Amino acid sequence: AVLRGFSAPAEEQMLSFCRELGTILEWEFGAVNELQVREEARNYLYTNREVPFHWDGAFLGKIPHYIFFHCPRAPEPGSGGETTFCDTPRLLADVPPGERERWEQIRITYRTEKVVHYGGEFTPPLLAPHPVSGECVLRFAEPVADLNPVTLSIEGSPEEEHGHFLARMHALLNDPSYCYAHAWRAGDILLADNHALLHGRRAMAAGAVRHLRRVNI
Repeated sequence: AVLRGFSAPAEEQMLSFCRELGTILEWEFGAVNELQVREEARNYLYTNREVPFHWDGAFLGKIPHYIFFHCPRAPEPGSGGETTFCDTPRLLADVPPGERERWEQIRITYRTEKVVHYGGEFTPPLLAPHPVSGECVLRFAEPVADLNPVTLSIEGSPEEEHGHFLARMHALLNDPSYCYAHAWRAGDILLADNHALLHGRRAMAAGAVRHLRRVNI
């Protein structure tokens, strides 16, 4: 859901709105993650580079239901920085039955060093029920070969098939049938279901300015 054309909320107004939806997840830095390019960034989230698909809260072990974004400053049109969202129930509905049965056997261990506000290791199944609707959702994060890399160890499928599996997932997640790329405008407010959707970011042109404020609920 995108809300456009409203005045910019002060931080306490924003948090008050978020509290109406549920409990706000507090990180080491507080409730609001200021997503923008930082000098000497130690994690790819704070660069102008691509962010592969993932879901929030995975390394923390507390998965928020909603992600609230507010955009104080958007990049110029055509300079990138779109946030991408993949509708995983729709994607799974189109996966051939035989392939989906194979996916039901897969578990992936994700590992990353805790450099910023998340890190460690966890091993979820690839497919899981949505905690509210019960529909099947995809719990997959792409590997990261950048600052603060994320590595994947895949169980439940032959090792020689892992490369094909990762390429197949990348193609599906970015397929326009399931993927929406949100081009930000200054002032946009966006609410996303963190269980049904995976999200990422397209790279930005050098010098592009983009500032998002994110709250996990």
